[in-house]
Amino acid sequence: MRVLSGQEFHPRLSARQFMDSFKELELELIAGGSGLDREIGNPRIQKPGLGLAGDPEYIHPDRIQILGATEINYLSRHGGPDQRKTLEVVLKRGVCLFLITKGLAPTPALVEVADATNTPLMRSPKTSSYVISVITDRLLDLMAPRITTHGSFLDVYGVGLLLVGESSVGKSESALDLVVRGHRLVSDDMVEIRKKGEQLVGRAPEMLQYHMELRGVGIVNIKDLFGVVATQAQKEVDLVVELEAWREGRTYDRLGVDEPQISILGIPCPYLLLPVAPARNITILLKSSPNAASEPSSSVEPSRRSMNFGNRSNGRCSTQ
Repeated sequence: MRVLSGQEFHPRLSARQFMDSFKELELELIAGGSGLDREIGNPRIQKPGLGLAGDPEYIHPDRIQILGATEINYLSRHGGPDQRKTLEVVLKRGVCLFLITKGLAPTPALVEVADATNTPLMRSPKTSSYVISVITDRLLDLMAPRITTHGSFLDVYGVGLLLVGESSVGKSESALDLVVRGHRLVSDDMVEIRKKGEQLVGRAPEMLQYHMELRGVGIVNIKDLFGVVATQAQKEVDLVVELEAWREGRTYDRLGVDEPQISILGIPCPYLLLPVAPARNITILLKSSPNAASEPSSSVEPSRRSMNFGNRSNGRCSTQ
């Protein structure tokens, strides 16, 4: 299977960056300030009940540990030397961050062990459910694996169409022609694709949003030229089309019976190789590609209907 070329990045977040990024949680650092450079390695949170009860192997150090009323009440009722020993075992596992919710007061042992092990201990006045919801949603985006690749990305008939290919093959010109015909530009030149769960979501780097580079013309602002309806902030990636200068002697698929795929961040996506040559109307071919790849119908050539794209998570890139 082909693999999409580009620069992959798997971001991580330090406890210090976490504190700066979640102002709405009104975070307060209680202890372990020297450990603020510890990295959060997983966007999922954990409630460490089993660990505090004496089973530290269930603790995932790379996840934020949420201490709500249940956990704090348990620690308050089970004080003494045993609690301190348990906390030392848990915190020495290198937990990235402990976060107390509802503005609850930590036990003295928890503060002492957090300081002794350089484990960041924070507190928020917000409820556990709110904190968990905000953290999970935001971290899934901030820490999503991503790849930046050269190409143009558009919404064509509701299908996220990613155009790739060698420089000067005509990606931007084809994208502009599609915009003129009423479709929406997401990004041109550079496309950032993030993996969110089992979905791939493409968007433009902030500096390139709404802009397109056209050789001989320069940089144009699609939003200013065609209005906001001609642009879109992000879109799920559904189909990858590679434009290639026609090569004599190369065999190209003529019947549409193949089911080629390309891997993006480990997720297979429908893929088409489209040869470019004089007198070939590339825009018309690109407008036909999403129809063939998203929902088989009687309007599509019979061999294409057998490709079963419609069972692939409604035509989207999917591990199914």
